[in-house]
Amino acid sequence: MSSPAPKTAPSVSFLKLAGPGLVVAATGIGSGDVVSATVGGARYGVVLLWAIALGAFFKFVLSEGIARWQLATGTTVIEGWAEHLHTSVKALFGGYLVLWTIFVSSALTNACGLGMANLTGGGVSRTTAAIAHSFIGFAVVWLGGYGKFEKLMKLLVGVMGFSILVCAALTMDNPGAAVQGVAVPTIPAGSGTYVLSLIGGIGGSVTMLSYNYWMREEGMRGSSWLSYVRGDVAVAYVFTAIFGMSIMLIANTAFFVPGVELRDAEAVPRMAAFLGSVLGPFGVWAYGLGFWAAVFASLLGVWQSVPYLYADIYGVLKGLSVDARKDITQVTSTPYRLGLVFITLAPLPLAFTSAPILVIVTYTVIGSLFVPFLAGTLLYLNNRVPWPERDVPKNAMVTNLLLIVILVLFMAVGGREAMEALRRVMG
Repeated sequence: MSSPAPKTAPSVSFLKLAGPGLVVAATGIGSGDVVSATVGGARYGVVLLWAIALGAFFKFVLSEGIARWQLATGTTVIEGWAEHLHTSVKALFGGYLVLWTIFVSSALTNACGLGMANLTGGGVSRTTAAIAHSFIGFAVVWLGGYGKFEKLMKLLVGVMGFSILVCAALTMDNPGAAVQGVAVPTIPAGSGTYVLSLIGGIGGSVTMLSYNYWMREEGMRGSSWLSYVRGDVAVAYVFTAIFGMSIMLIANTAFFVPGVELRDAEAVPRMAAFLGSVLGPFGVWAYGLGFWAAVFASLLGVWQSVPYLYADIYGVLKGLSVDARKDITQVTSTPYRLGLVFITLAPLPLAFTSAPILVIVTYTVIGSLFVPFLAGTLLYLNNRVPWPERDVPKNAMVTNLLLIVILVLFMAVGGREAMEALRRVMG
């Protein structure tokens, strides 16, 4: 198949920048972000707002590197790994992706179940809602194609953004402290490991690779798209930061009592109850709807994007040509649809678990292990590999320094999260 002529990049404007980057943001904002920001606000008030902003910035650096690779080479990062790294990377990442898929799909279906149970006051059980959301996601992706999927995602972004931001604005009682929490990094005594988790958890992990395939769907190719792509990714992670900080601001007003901790399992229902006491029924519905929209948007994004990864891995393992791999990663291809079936069925056994928060925590741990690997490979691919499109710049020195910081920091995050998860399981 010959590649179609590349589209001309549109002029840079906020409305036009609400493209696939915003879909990446909605996919990356999941239950883990909401719960961690809620617990952070309850434990430490607003002094850790800067950590959410920093985490979102780090994810911007990674996503911008992913996009630059594709603009310069016309291939995805997975194709880059297959061509330029040791052959074992393909098999190892394939095995990791299967494990990640099982836990991320289970975490998202359970979170959607929790959200729906919260919205209906228990009228719909968590298990029933979890299973239903998995099949709804399947139907939307199988029948809708990329165009309809993108429109639905933007609608959900609007719902989650409006709901949570309005709640944050109506409950904020000290704007000056919030500004200081963003501008002045502070690490309260005993909060060091939690700060690392907060920085590491915001904005997704494996789902960052989705941008490669959504760029293809939008026809983004060549150096003319560089400014647009950077703006698009910036919009995505500014939204991610604002959403996470809004959750933390609400939690600060609702729960912050120095020395008193909020447990993960209490975060969502107690937040809704607080907003109901302050804002009346509007508060309960706004927060409940915002939480559900956030986790359902993340589920839809994962259901639509992860099959691309399976199809891409299938293509590189089979040794297909570049054009053939582009055919394989179409949403109507057999490998893509088999990936969609797998991600739909994988979470069903864990929909009956009595510990949904543990599933979400386990997914966070597994996801955190991916980020240092991605940072390390971008240091290699975006510095050492020759690029056909020379007008797309390779890593600047500042970018390389940031990637090294991300690599070291997220290795620490992954190690700490793994130890914490083991402690929870053993305890």
